[in-house]
Amino acid sequence: MAVLFLPSSSQCLFLALMLFLTNISAQIQQLSRTNFTCPVDSPPSCETYVTYIAQSPNFLSLTNISNLFDISSLSISKASNIDEDSKLIPNQVLLVPVTCGCTENRSFANISYSIKTDDYYKLISATLFQNLTNYLEMEDANPSLNPNLLPLDAKVVAPLFCRCPSKNQLNKGIKYLITYVWEANDNVTIVSSKFSASQGDMLTQNNFTDAANLPILIPVTNLPKLDQPSPSGSISSSKKLPVIIGISLGSAFFIVVLTLSLVYVYCLKMKRLNRSTSLAETA
Repeated sequence: MAVLFLPSSSQCLFLALMLFLTNISAQIQQLSRTNFTCPVDSPPSCETYVTYIAQSPNFLSLTNISNLFDISSLSISKASNIDEDSKLIPNQVLLVPVTCGCTENRSFANISYSIKTDDYYKLISATLFQNLTNYLEMEDANPSLNPNLLPLDAKVVAPLFCRCPSKNQLNKGIKYLITYVWEANDNVTIVSSKFSASQGDMLTQNNFTDAANLPILIPVTNLPKLDQPSPSGSISSSKKLPVIIGISLGSAFFIVVLTLSLVYVYCLKMKRLNRSTSLAETA
């Protein structure tokens, strides 16, 4: 006679919990394909950088961006190769210094954020922090708060994805793993050139399958010197003087060459004329 085995209520609860955790883990993996676990041979914490894109209307101000990350605007301007009083333009790329550390074997830079009216985790993660984190990580980092009813002015943790270089990477000369959110029109050649990074190191470090709007890691041997535009869209004033000098020298050289050419042609014509006159007199 067949015996029908029915699991106990505790077993059912355990199975349901395992399925729930598996589903959450799958969602987090889907939201972040690059591996942000802590390498066993990496330091417990490190100073690194995340990228941030200047956007209107609220984040064309270096002050507003520095307030969001709770750091000085000077530290952002130095890392981003701009003046502290520079006026930002839309889509301008900035480097923001952060402290990266391990939390339960995952690498994050924990940023404190104060809840404002109508805030919710998806808005904070996707809009304010531009997908440098996601709502699932924010829920996990703030277990005491109801994600559907966030109290006004409550302090929450925004865990930004980051990672410290492993010992092997440090031995190869890689100093930083910059967190960058991949855009739909990006490709490895463009991004590696922008950050002076090795394409091979980028391909080894990341999974670029459907990576749009997801954070990746850019291994660099030195902090890149970003080529920043001026607010008017022209080259910066610090670069104008060499350009002006170059144009002036080129114009002067052209005028000298043109003058000498005209003198040479004139002399050549006079020489031919004198020769014709001499032949006529001889005849």
